[in-house]
Amino acid sequence: MVIMPHPAGTAESVGVFGWNYNRGNYKFDAGLRWQRFTTGRKMAMAQAGMFRQDITDLAGVSMAKLKVYGPIYGIVITVCVTVFVEGRSGLKFPGPPVFISQIYLQCLGIGMSFMALATWLLFHASMRAQVACVQLRTRQIRLPVPTQRQLDSSRKLASTYEEQGLYDMFRIPFVMPNGASSPENSEDEEEAKEHKGYSKGGIPGAAAKVKAMAAEAHKEGKTSHNARMPGFTPGVPSWYAQELGDRETFPQSSPSAHGMGGEELPYEHFEMLRNAQKEWWGAEAYMRICFLYGMIHLIMAFSYWITLHNICELGMIWCSNLGAAGLTAGVWIIFRMDVLPEHGGAFPFEIGGPFVTSITLGLMYSHNYTQTMIDVARGVAAFIILMHVGLCFRMYSVAKPAMDKAHHTAKEAGGRLFNESGSCDSPSWLPTAFQHVMYLVAPPKTQAQLDQEKKDRENVGIGEDPLAKVDMAPWKYTRIMIAVVALGWFLQLAGHTVECIMGERMLVSNPGAPPWSRTGQWYGWEHGPVSSKHYAHVTPQRGHWAWQRGWGPQGQQELWASDMFGFHPEADAWWAESTGPSPLVGIAGVGKNTWATGTVAYGQNEPAWSDEASSVTHDWLSSGGHRRLMSKEEGDDVKAPRALVPLPVQWPNVFEPDFVTCSNVSSNSLLALTASGLLVRVPLDDASEEKGEVELEGIVEMGLIRAVAQTSKNSLLALTGNGHFVSCSLEGSTAPCERLPVSTPPTSLDVPTAVFMDRKDRAQVAVMAGLHRIRLYRSEENEWSVMSELELPEELQVVALSLSSKFLSAYGKDGSVYHWRMVGGAARANPVIEPATTQNRRDIRAGCTLPSGNAVRLASRWTKAGAATTLVSEILI
Repeated sequence: MVIMPHPAGTAESVGVFGWNYNRGNYKFDAGLRWQRFTTGRKMAMAQAGMFRQDITDLAGVSMAKLKVYGPIYGIVITVCVTVFVEGRSGLKFPGPPVFISQIYLQCLGIGMSFMALATWLLFHASMRAQVACVQLRTRQIRLPVPTQRQLDSSRKLASTYEEQGLYDMFRIPFVMPNGASSPENSEDEEEAKEHKGYSKGGIPGAAAKVKAMAAEAHKEGKTSHNARMPGFTPGVPSWYAQELGDRETFPQSSPSAHGMGGEELPYEHFEMLRNAQKEWWGAEAYMRICFLYGMIHLIMAFSYWITLHNICELGMIWCSNLGAAGLTAGVWIIFRMDVLPEHGGAFPFEIGGPFVTSITLGLMYSHNYTQTMIDVARGVAAFIILMHVGLCFRMYSVAKPAMDKAHHTAKEAGGRLFNESGSCDSPSWLPTAFQHVMYLVAPPKTQAQLDQEKKDRENVGIGEDPLAKVDMAPWKYTRIMIAVVALGWFLQLAGHTVECIMGERMLVSNPGAPPWSRTGQWYGWEHGPVSSKHYAHVTPQRGHWAWQRGWGPQGQQELWASDMFGFHPEADAWWAESTGPSPLVGIAGVGKNTWATGTVAYGQNEPAWSDEASSVTHDWLSSGGHRRLMSKEEGDDVKAPRALVPLPVQWPNVFEPDFVTCSNVSSNSLLALTASGLLVRVPLDDASEEKGEVELEGIVEMGLIRAVAQTSKNSLLALTGNGHFVSCSLEGSTAPCERLPVSTPPTSLDVPTAVFMDRKDRAQVAVMAGLHRIRLYRSEENEWSVMSELELPEELQVVALSLSSKFLSAYGKDGSVYHWRMVGGAARANPVIEPATTQNRRDIRAGCTLPSGNAVRLASRWTKAGAATTLVSEILI
């Protein structure tokens, strides 16, 4: 008999199955929902971080120019001020022609003015870009960190299953369709047109065919929107459809923080930065133009001064021509590099003023000059001023805004190619001649924006874009500066015309006196193409370079050449020595006092001073000697302090030297070694090149190295901790070592030790015998004898010794070095001292002395690289 299931029991079983099945799906979907939210937020935060970096990168192009150009501007302005103060002409020699001095000084002033304007524009552009970057990063472009409410709303508790509809709770799979339709594909997703199910037979393949038939019927209108086939029609639970609706209503609570569609194009941060660039791009562009104008005028000023100095003061016409030609060529090249040739930078002949000036001064200072030559030279001088007027017009023409069509492919230098891998923008207002040196980078645009920009020939559609419209106040300032410069050259031309008619300096000269004279100021001057007026502040009537130490206008007094001339001729030193070119008599410090007798005077022969003054003898050496610049007395053995410079040595990996040893022959050979026998050659002329290690073969078996020295170019002597003397050959790629038949030194080797082998193959060892004494031993026939005992000051803490054929050196912990000269195997008593210098927390570990007598120190210091602290070895010279 067939037992039929009871309907009530069957309904109960189906209901329990549907309940458990849907509740399990709900709990599983709740976990996926939380993962989807957190993953989406992570991606959204990463995207926001990228947007923030976009702001920093784009604004950083302008901010970086402050670091690049700022120091240069400051240095150039400082040079201008220095040349204004020190680059004076006509002090030691007669004043040069007015036109050359006025052109030189005006070019210098123009260069300084343009550099000052460029500095201010640089400050504005860089600081404004930085402020915009900070404003956008701190107020607009923020990370979409979810709030606590958003986090709570994104999770689903198990109890919320009770809030579902009865249909979703008891839906039977493959019998009852889902309560809501599946969401439509997003815009950036392509719908799969083929292979939506399995292509083969079976239930999955049949399901795919049924789904396709249902979709086709729905497309033709044969079914309603809600018609769904169980198991074949895509669908989702009702709570999921409600969640998608909430994302559209509250997009900030969605996983992407932008609803279903994501971030819209064009990106908002790009548009905000694009709008901000209008405020500083003009200053950034014209800063670079003012930099060019300032630099070319500064170099031209120096070129004019070189011409002036060579001809008017030194009489070297060929040197003047070469200097003017070289500097003029340099200015041409700079102008050509910054200004495209097809837009005014091909051949700026107006910049050739210095070379023309050299020819003009050659005519004026000719030894056999004529009035015609002078008149022609004055006419050419007027033409040089007109060249600068023409240069003003060229500066205006190449700097004015182009008002052309904007594009994103600025030309390269030379105007022939585009930089496809790193192209810059060329705004419509940008002077076309400078498009390749502006380095302007705008935020990227969408393809729709680029297409619209190509169609817009008049830049109407991008009227508020920085490619078409910026703050043009910097151009107005530059234009005013160019106009003032042109006005200054016209004034120079008018003044030159007046002086050609009236004569140079006639407005400020004494009637009947030379143009460079003043009543009672100069008592003597010599005629000729180049004549000296004997510049001296104290007693000019006594002639050029006339001075004698210890004597002056008031009798015996402290008087130096620097007090009269502003510099120290005694630094030349040849005439101050006891031997030198003759005649020596009459030179300062040689012979009797002649200051008061008037015999050194030029021009007028003023009477001698009183007999008392001329009869007094002056002991030259008792007042300090003849070398004022010497900081020590003769016989003093303290060297002048010198700064220690670390060599840029690239050590091999994991190489930490313990010793350094210098060659006895070459001052360019240095070896660094470890106690275990690894050796690295360090050429002092190029210490930056990578080094390779050489292993001293067989030395480890004899003990760790305690002292080392180079005995010849290709030989090394080492003393090990076991007391063995070892010789290593450095001729090949390997360094074989062998023990020498030398007995162990009669001393402890746990103290600073030095070793050497003299020409007679006699070993020498220097060791510390106590804290403040060095004992020098020499071995003869395996017998050790004491050659020298040297006392050290108590304040010196010796950390290392070195020994060579010329020097025995002791290296102090404070960086000081004591050198004893080696003579006959013994050390002289009086050391030469190199004072301690600031070590910047460096620890002196070893050292050696070059044949020149300069000490080389091996030091170490701790450096930080991120969170790690590393011990770095340095060689100080």
